[in-house]
Formats: sequence, C-alpha cells, structure tokens
Amino acid sequence: MTEPRHGRYYAQELVLDPNANVREQIQEALDANEREDWHLVGVSDVPGEGGVMLFWDTARASFGRTTG
Repeated sequence: MTEPRHGRYYAQELVLDPNANVREQIQEALDANEREDWHLVGVSDVPGEGGVMLFWDTARASFGRTTG
C-alpha cells in the first residue's frame, strides 16, 4: 500500500506496541524517514491510543541559501 499524497508537510501516526521497546520503535521511524531526506519538525502524543504523531517537512532544507 502506498502512502497517501500530501503537500510539503506530512503527519505520520506511529502506533506503538506496548510489548516492544518504545524507543526502538520511534528510532526505526526516525531512521526510515531520514533516508527519505525528511526533517522532523514536531512530535505529539495520541492520547488514549498509545501512539505518537511525527510531523515531517518533506522539502530539502536550503538553510537560507539561494542558487544563482
């Protein structure tokens, strides 16, 4: 199944398995999206669902530089 289309910013819901290492689950999601060259801009918990929302900027960072 492919990811839904989105604009520059993408909200990823990460449902955590309480029987597994939570830090490792989050780290795997961070590593996977870093390979996409996405930049994490925010995190929020999902109350009552045992998960977190990761907010990504999918545009390549320019660090204020322009070409030309």
